[in-house]
Amino acid sequence: MKKLKNGSRKTRLFLDSSVLFSAVWSVTGGAAKIISWASENKIIAVVSKNVIAEVESNVGKKMAEIFWPRLETLLLFLEIDRTTTDKQEFEKAKEVIISKDAVILVDAKRCKADVLVTLDKKDMLQLKVRKFMHPIKIMTPGEVIKMLEFNNAQEEINN
Repeated sequence: MKKLKNGSRKTRLFLDSSVLFSAVWSVTGGAAKIISWASENKIIAVVSKNVIAEVESNVGKKMAEIFWPRLETLLLFLEIDRTTTDKQEFEKAKEVIISKDAVILVDAKRCKADVLVTLDKKDMLQLKVRKFMHPIKIMTPGEVIKMLEFNNAQEEINN
């Protein structure tokens, strides 16, 4: 977490492709709310070049052209990690999850996220994946929103 002037910390979230795609699709969902918080500088939201490539591919295949400007706008509020994926870490990650998701785990670790945010409950929320990612938490957008709203309420009570 990034330390703020008042001593509290800004949560660093790594968004996987399912979350970014969801934010492109829906302006009212949890994924869009998280990016809205990033635009207000309440959190730090990060994506990798791998996430962007997958989302661009999916937007091209599954959505009308009108969604491209929305994706471009959302990316303005995100920190973009353009580092190349470490091959050794990728091989380790492939031991707990399929290749296309292993790259996401490696990217989230590399960017020092507090939380990996995903909608992929089937694969990403497995115990072996959680153990591999520890101490980084893996949560859905809804879980992240509840956690951050609770933390903000606690801060207000304590101040």
